[in-house]
Amino acid sequence: MRKSFIALLMGLIVSLLLSGTAVASGSARPVPTGKAALTKNPIYTTGEFDFTECKELSRQPDDVDSYKIYLDHLMDCLNLSWGEEFKQAGLPFAKPKVRYITTAAKTGCGKYPAGYAAGMYCSLDKTMWILIYKHQLADPSEMDLFDTIAHEYGHYVQDRIGIMPTVEKMSRRASKAAQYAWVRRLELQAACFSGAFVGSVWHSLGRDQFDWDDLLDRTSGDVLHGKAKNIRYWSMRGWNGNGPGVCNTFSAPASKVA
Repeated sequence: MRKSFIALLMGLIVSLLLSGTAVASGSARPVPTGKAALTKNPIYTTGEFDFTECKELSRQPDDVDSYKIYLDHLMDCLNLSWGEEFKQAGLPFAKPKVRYITTAAKTGCGKYPAGYAAGMYCSLDKTMWILIYKHQLADPSEMDLFDTIAHEYGHYVQDRIGIMPTVEKMSRRASKAAQYAWVRRLELQAACFSGAFVGSVWHSLGRDQFDWDDLLDRTSGDVLHGKAKNIRYWSMRGWNGNGPGVCNTFSAPASKVA
C-alpha cells in the first residue's frame, strides 16, 4: 500500500490540531460531534455502496496526462458512490479538491516531501494530494494509485462527517502516545473505506484476484498506520462489507487498532 513517513504524518496531526469543526449548513441533519461522531456516525447505517461499476481507464507508460485522466475517472466513481452514502445518511456532501503531483509541492499542511508518501489529505486546504511515482508511470497495470486515491478520499469523508474534527478536539491535550492511537484509528478506518470501495466495484475492473492479494501482501505497518496485520484486517473487512458500515474502528478493541 502506501509508503510510510512519520514526519509527514506528524504534519497531518498538526493539521488536525489546527482544523475547525465540521458545519452542516442546509443539511437534513447536523454533522455529528463528540463520541457520537466516532461510534454512532450516520454513515455507518447506509449499507453497501449502490454504484458498483467503475471500469478502469487505460494508461500509457510515462504519460502523466493519461494517468491524470485515469485518476479523474476514479474520482468520478468515488464521488458517485460516496455522494449516495452521504445522501442516505442525511449529511451534506461536496466533491473534494484533488491535486496530482510528480514532485515536491507546497500544501496547506506544509511541503509535501516527494518520495516518502504516495498520498495525503490536508484538512486545512481540504485537498487530496496524490503523488505519481516514476515507477508507477512505467507500469500502467499497477494498483497502488487506485488504493491511494480511495484511501485519501476516505480521509476526506472523515473530515466531512465529523470524525476528523472530533479526533482533533480529543487529541488537543493528549499525550503523544494517545495522539498516535487516535491517528491509527483514522488510518485504519481509511484503509477500510478504501477496501469497501475497491471491493464494491471489483467485478467491473477486469482484474485478477492476484492484484488485490498482492496489494495486501506488500502492506507494511508503523506506529501511525497500525500493524501490517491490522491494516490487512481492516482492508479485507471493508472489501467483504462493500460499504462504510463495517469500518467503525472507533468501537474496535485496542488489539485491532494497534
